[in-house]
Amino acid sequence: MPLPAHPPGVPVAVDSHVHLHDLRDPAALLDGAYAALTGCLGHRPPPALLILTEPESRPTFARLREIAAAGRPTADLGCWRIGTTDEPISLAARHRTGDTIYLLAGQQIVTAENLEVLSLLALPEIADGLGLAETVLRIRQLGGLPVLPWGVGKWLGRRGTTVSDFLAGDSAGPLFVGDNGGRPGLWAFVPQFRQARAKNIRILRGSDPLRCSFRRRSAGSYGNILRCHFDPARPGQSLYDALTAAGTALETFGRHESLWHFLRDQIALRIS
Repeated sequence: MPLPAHPPGVPVAVDSHVHLHDLRDPAALLDGAYAALTGCLGHRPPPALLILTEPESRPTFARLREIAAAGRPTADLGCWRIGTTDEPISLAARHRTGDTIYLLAGQQIVTAENLEVLSLLALPEIADGLGLAETVLRIRQLGGLPVLPWGVGKWLGRRGTTVSDFLAGDSAGPLFVGDNGGRPGLWAFVPQFRQARAKNIRILRGSDPLRCSFRRRSAGSYGNILRCHFDPARPGQSLYDALTAAGTALETFGRHESLWHFLRDQIALRIS
């Protein structure tokens, strides 16, 4: 599938925390992301990159790669067609309008401390249950980017201290913290974000759509805009190079959740 060329230094939109809750319906993810991106960024949004941060038990990226390798449209893709790129960690989903959304490999990992870590731009090969430091090391060894994502209650108490201690001590390679669209706007103070900024650890934004909030807070509804030398044949490498370059500015698009929707989602999660 031919890919559109983009001039150097173009803006790209990145949602670094995406889940596909129903593998039978990838078109729903793409349709929702396309609607969210056009709603946030205009009728012709910049090239969009969605990073699929799925648990190891849910082989989303592998399934989508099988569809791409088959090279033919399928009923569950609707008006989309998925193709391969020149790297193993990315796919290109082309809408019938010609717009393209790039799907990048990632993983959500739960550590021995019961903390979540995201691995970006690497195939999902890391088991749950390792210590935080070992998990981050494994991600770097795979060539990925480790992210410590904020989560409701997960950065408080003992676990919050563990995150703070790790941010204070780690300097062995790239590291990011993650914010997500599910954090209510009124929850403004997050000590670890302030700590990260003081250490020049950058904050990546992602939608983190819940199953119960999918229709309202879809992939592509919250993320970062950055400029990079974007190669549509190697979008993952383009993003890696940009995020590991000290001078890359990260702007935010989208907004946080309302308090009402946040509370409703938390109740729905606990009774589901």
